[in-house]
Amino acid sequence: MKKIIVLLMVLILLFTVGCSGEKSFSDNLSCEDIAAAYQSVGEKPEYEKFYRKSENNLDAFSMSLWADGLFQECEELELLEDYAIYLGSGADTYEVTVLKAKNEQDIDVLVDLIERRKKTLQNGDKGMYDQNFETKMANSVLKTDGKFVVFLITDDNDAALKAAEKLEEQ
Repeated sequence: MKKIIVLLMVLILLFTVGCSGEKSFSDNLSCEDIAAAYQSVGEKPEYEKFYRKSENNLDAFSMSLWADGLFQECEELELLEDYAIYLGSGADTYEVTVLKAKNEQDIDVLVDLIERRKKTLQNGDKGMYDQNFETKMANSVLKTDGKFVVFLITDDNDAALKAAEKLEEQ
């Protein structure tokens, strides 16, 4: 009898957790799809650079230059299943980065990579060109969602996040 009660309690707990309303991106979504949703609101600058897995245009050296401002090999590239990175031109502080890890246990490594990217931006010279640089950096968003890591520096991150909610599944 005790086993049946314990089994029922476990089933109820699993059902409650499964129906908790937690939403996340489907593993089937591409980083380009998610990035497009984030970019669907607000004013988009002219892009200086973009990197997309579909174009296979990011190598370990370019990734290191993006993340650390250094031209050396960036081992984190091997952890990515997919990516989409959109960068504004020199005078615009704008970035939409969506990275998808091959394995969820690598998310913390990718979050550290984004933190290094943020420091690289803060130590750079964009502040000389964009009068809103400090505000945009202070309002930047770093978000994890399953196997995805998102970094946003837009004019309206809240609207960008809301636009991407449509892609989230229950």
